[in-house]
Amino acid sequence: MKTFKDLTFEPHPSGKGEQAYIRFDNKRAVSVVTGADWFHTSDDKPYEVGFLKKGGKLGCVYLDRGSMSVALVEDADHNDVQGYCTEDEVTLIMKTIQIL
Repeated sequence: MKTFKDLTFEPHPSGKGEQAYIRFDNKRAVSVVTGADWFHTSDDKPYEVGFLKKGGKLGCVYLDRGSMSVALVEDADHNDVQGYCTEDEVTLIMKTIQIL
């Protein structure tokens, strides 16, 4: 199972910050960004996570920090990222995507 440690960060296409992208065996993927002012991040929670559906379009990802559970919505007519994540929270989201 892939975790945060499997991510390889490269310069973000915008020229600011960094992005890691990894596709899983189930044809879904995760995009993790960090390091730019417009990302939903902070010094102690420096990562923003996007969930990509089988077709490559962004889905919705919600992290409930109270219960440390993740909800992923593939059939929503909109998309949403989860901001302000730690490395452990990114790993939790990644693991949840992989078991779909």
